[in-house]
Order: sequence, then structure tokens, then C-alpha cells
Amino acid sequence: FRSAGIANDITVRKKANARIVYLNRVHAVLSGINTLIVRVRYRNELFMEACRIAVEAGGFRMAMVAIVEPSTMKIVPVASAGKDEELMTAIKGILSSSENAPKTMSARAIRGKKPVVSNAAQSDPQVFFGAKYAESGVRAIAVFPLIVSDEAVGVLALYAGETEFFQDEELRLLTDLAGDVAFAIDHIAKQERLNYLAYYDVLTGLAN
Repeated sequence: FRSAGIANDITVRKKANARIVYLNRVHAVLSGINTLIVRVRYRNELFMEACRIAVEAGGFRMAMVAIVEPSTMKIVPVASAGKDEELMTAIKGILSSSENAPKTMSARAIRGKKPVVSNAAQSDPQVFFGAKYAESGVRAIAVFPLIVSDEAVGVLALYAGETEFFQDEELRLLTDLAGDVAFAIDHIAKQERLNYLAYYDVLTGLAN
């Protein structure tokens, strides 16, 4: 009985230590992206750098930003890090499919305006490409909507190499992070509008 108790105590401590490591990684991403938001001026730079920081500072296997195209309402990946080209092609294909796109985690996150999570991606039926993710070492996925003026304009998707990575505290912090990215999207759009108005006539579109 004593040995079983010791083994159980060790297991509990290992899990607690893992949670600390996971939270430290999430805090590193928050810090990096909030520093980025202060200086970034262009949407593409924001998206590419956010993905890079998630992979390099946060230790995520992959990261992706996808945006809803207003004209077609399709979800289009615009930036990624850590993904191989074959997997990105597969993701773009399913997001452009009128049949399967609405079933994806990204589409559900946009419709519901809340995160969609799979903490066991390789065996979860809601996850497309489970086998491909397994090959890439992805074991948990969380997709966060980017909400501007109460409208989901896109998603930030994070892919972890550990099962059960996205627990309550991590999700709370990462939801705040998605809110920060959405704030930056809105700020950049407003700044671009102001710059346009400074140099062009709003009625004719001609340079002032």
C-alpha cells in the first residue's frame, strides 16, 4: 500500500510540474505577442510574427491564423509556423470545401464565437487529418476566434505536442491572447483608414 501511495504521489507531482511548464510556455507567448502588438503596423506582419512566437517561445508544434474573407465568407489560412507544406495544403483544401468546411474546428469557433478544443487530437472524431497530425507530433489542438466589434473575423489555432495541454488556466490566458490579437487587427485597420483619409479624398479616391 505504501509503495502504491508513493507512486501516486510522484504521479501527482509530475502532473503539477507539467502544468507549471505549460503555463510558463503560455506566459512566454503572451509576453512575446503583447510586445509585438505595441510595435506592429501591418496585419500580415502581425499574423506571421504571432505564429512564429507561438512556435518558438511557446513550444507549440504548429500555429496558424486564418481569416474570414468578407466576399466569400470562406476561412482562408493567411499565416502559419511549424507546419509542413503537405499539411497546410490539406488544411486549405478542407477549409475551401463547401461540404466539410462547416464541420471544422475553425468554422465552429467562428460560429460559436468561443474556443473549440481537442485535447486528444489523434483519436478525436471532431478533428480532421488525425493521422497527419500524428505524423507531425500534434496531440492537442485549440482554436480561438478573433473577435472584432462582436464579429468573428478569423481564428488563431494552436497545436500542442502534449495531450491534455489546454486546461482551464491555459485556455483563459490564450483566450485573452486572442483578444489582444483581435484588438491589434482592429487598431491596424483604423490606422490604415486614417492614413488613407489623410492622403486621399474620401469621395473621389483621388490623392489630395
